[in-house]
Amino acid sequence: MSLLSTTLQRASDSLTVRARLGLIVLVALAGIVAAMDLSTRNTRLVQQLATVRTELAGREAALEQRDWNTVLEAARAEVDAAESRFWRGTTTGLASAQILGAVENAARVSRLTTPRVSVLRSEPLSGGAVLFEVEMTARSNGGGFATFLEAVTQADGDLRPAEVVWGGRNRPVTIRLIAPAIIEGEAS
Repeated sequence: MSLLSTTLQRASDSLTVRARLGLIVLVALAGIVAAMDLSTRNTRLVQQLATVRTELAGREAALEQRDWNTVLEAARAEVDAAESRFWRGTTTGLASAQILGAVENAARVSRLTTPRVSVLRSEPLSGGAVLFEVEMTARSNGGGFATFLEAVTQADGDLRPAEVVWGGRNRPVTIRLIAPAIIEGEAS
């Protein structure tokens, strides 16, 4: 006999009939609880599987119904429309000069006094694009800043006001502009 069977034999010899019945009932209850837990887990997994299959079928149907060439053409049209307003130059310096010239021209047309225009930073982006941040500080006696902002929208490329800092009456106004550009001569 093995050690386990001799140990079980000794334990069963020392137990009374009532203790044996209690032990049998306890083991049976533990088995029932374990079976119920497994059944609950199985039911939950079956429900999750059904949900995943339904989602998969819906996504496959959407993929089959979608005309991806039309989606691609629409996305290309959006990109072309956005890039059509980008400044273009063969180098970063030339694009920067075009942007500075446009801001200076807008300040001149608006009759702002003592305009100072500078590029604060240029941040290279993917695809040969560069995002310029330009700052213009000037004074105006007759509401020239509204005219300046209107003139900026008429520029050849996209110039978007990002921040306006005004220190009060008879103080210079600083306007920061964002200008996207595409550098055509440089490899990215």
